This record gives sequence, structure tokens and C-alpha cells, in this order.
Amino acid sequence: MTQRERTLALAVGGLLVFLAIYWGFNKYRGAIQTRENQIASLESKQLDLLKKQFDGARADGQMGEYFVRSLPGNVERARSEYSKWLLEMVQTNNLKNANVDPSTSLPVGDLYDKHSFNVTGEGDLDDILELLHSFYAKDYLHRIRSLDLKPIRDGGFDLSLTADAVGLKSAPLDEIQPESNSWRVDSDVAQYRDTILNRNLFEPTNQPPKFTGRDSVEAIVGKSTPVPLTFKDPEGHKVSYELIEAPDDIVSLDERSGTLKITSDDKGEFKIRVLAVDSGYPHRKVEQSLVINVVDPPPPPKPTPPKPKFDDASQTVLTGLVQGRDNWTAWMNVRTRGKTLKLRVEDKFEIGSVNGKVTEITAKFVEIEIDGKRFKLTPNGILADAAKEVAEKAEEESTEEADGEKKSPVSEDATEA
Repeated sequence: MTQRERTLALAVGGLLVFLAIYWGFNKYRGAIQTRENQIASLESKQLDLLKKQFDGARADGQMGEYFVRSLPGNVERARSEYSKWLLEMVQTNNLKNANVDPSTSLPVGDLYDKHSFNVTGEGDLDDILELLHSFYAKDYLHRIRSLDLKPIRDGGFDLSLTADAVGLKSAPLDEIQPESNSWRVDSDVAQYRDTILNRNLFEPTNQPPKFTGRDSVEAIVGKSTPVPLTFKDPEGHKVSYELIEAPDDIVSLDERSGTLKITSDDKGEFKIRVLAVDSGYPHRKVEQSLVINVVDPPPPPKPTPPKPKFDDASQTVLTGLVQGRDNWTAWMNVRTRGKTLKLRVEDKFEIGSVNGKVTEITAKFVEIEIDGKRFKLTPNGILADAAKEVAEKAEEESTEEADGEKKSPVSEDATEA
């Protein structure tokens, strides 16, 4: 065999070996995949069986509940017992001219019988609501299919009610009535009735009042202190108030205005509780706790300074400068008094806030001295304005002198340096 033939034989042999290995690997992988599919299928079947088992247990429990609530399996006995219970119920709830009439009994497959009953009578609204509460509180497999209420002239309503009840065919013939009340209905008859009656079909739900004040207030010891309660009703209804808890003989409350009156001879702190009720329909109420601090009275307020009186000087005008034989005269017209003062040199005067002396009079002005400061007043000039101007100038000069005294030591130091 030549080298070429030997090489070809090796290549063909290697290819055959590779094909054998590839075929074996695919065979192995296919077997694993088939096994995994079988396992997944078995697990899915197991889950289905568990679900069916769970559903069966739940259905069995549900059927157990239905058996307890069902009418007897015998049609005649079921109709008789349920009719008797209906009649006792309407009589207990004061329904007048009551009548219970078994209507029909229809089988539904092989599972149960549906029994229908008609109830008629007369009663006021409270009695009818108590009748409905008694019906739904009884844990039978029953329902009210229709209910008609018609007002009557003498008051109250004419009631016509159709009820359906279920009796399982497999229920025992001696099945007893359910002893416990249904969890679907409030056990309190008043709560059940109020929930139905206290509804306003023409407005949004009434909101309770809201407290907008401070929960801690102060009262003066030994003194009757009024404290208004601040409640705000969202709908703007009137709010009435009631004192729920408070120390005796210390706190009183005006129920209309909501004003507390606190009278205590001892300092200290205590708590009270108040109730606010609005006038909306239905009434809504809210409770609020307050802390009352009885403290000493505040110090008396500082006396307010008296208001400045009207200054006659602001309405005093130099109306004229008159020359006589020997000297000049200044005529000062005090408008607020309706008088004219005729002043000569060296005359002293007091007009409003101005207390001065005339030092000089000429044909053009009169010179007046106030506290050592002199100023000139020309005709038609106002005395108070001129006096104010000279006072402001004097204040500016004093300020400048004070600033100069502060700066002088620095300048001397600088000069010495």
C-alpha cells in the first residue's frame, strides 16, 4: 500500500469514527430530552391533580356550609318550616295584616329545589327595616328577589316582598334551622337601621366639623375667663356644642355659641373634652380635647401717653408790621382763638408750643428769640414753621460740634506725630 493510499484510508477511518461518535451523542441527547419532557409532563399532571384535590376540598367545605344553611331536602317539609319561620318573623317585627303565601317550588337539576314565598303586610319604616335585618341575619340560603313599598294614608307603608330559598336535595330531612346569625349583616339592629336611614340622597356626604383653634388655652386665676371654641364646618352648617368631660364647678359651656367659661381659684393645668355636632343630614360629630392652663393675670399695660393737643402756633400768622409814633408793632393773628396779638419789642408771649420774646421789629420782619435762639418771621409766615426751622438748625449745629470734638483728639495726635 502506497503512502497515498495509506493517508486516504486514515482519513476515511477518522470520518467514520467521527460519524459514529456524533450519532451516539445525538442519541444520548435525545434520550435525555425525552426523559425531561416526561418528567415535566408528570409534574404538570401532578399539579393538575393537586389543584383538583384542592378544589374538591374547597367545594366539599362549601357544600358543608351549604348543608348547614339549606332547607330540608323534602319539598313539603322545607316549604312548611320556612313559611312558619317567615310568619314568626313578620309577627315579631309588628307587621300588621301580615300574610305569608308559599308560591312555587322548582327543581334545579339534581342539585337543589328553589322555593318562592310571598309576604304582604303593613308597617312603619322602622318596623320594615327591622324586618329586613331579621331576614338577612338568618343564615339560610335565601334572598329577597323583589321588595315593593307603597305609602298609605294613615302612615307607614304597604309591604309586598318575594323571597327565594334553596333546599339541597341531599340535605337531611330533619335538617335544623341555622342557629348563628349571618356574618354578612351587622349584629346591632340600630346600627343597621341608622346606616340605611341616615343617608342624604340629594347632597354629597356630610363632613364633620373641624377644630381650627389651639388645643392649649389660658385662663386667669380667680376670674371668669371666656374661651370661644373654634370649629369650622366644611358645608357651613350650624354647630352646637356639648361638654363631655370637665372638672365640676370650674368649666361651663354655652351650647349655642360654643364659649367656655373657666373660673378657678387655683393655678394649675387640667384637661377637658368637648363635642361638636353639625346641623347637616345626617348629623356628624367630632370630639376635641383641650388643655386649660390657669395662670396669674398679666401685668397691667403701660399707660399710653396723652395725645398732643392742637398747637395754636401752627395756626398763628404774622398779618402785619405797623409803625406807630415811637416804634413798630407786630400783629400776630391766632386763628384758632380768633384773636390778634399786638407785640412790641421786649414783649414776651406764649402761643401754643412757642414761648418767646420779641427782640426786633422792622418794616420787613419781626425777630423772635426762643431759648437763646433767634429767628425772623416775615409777613404771612406761620409762627410754628419758623420756630421748627430754627430748632432743626440748632440740632444740626450741636451734632456737628459733637462730631468735631470726637475728631479733635485724632487730629492733635496726628499733629504731634
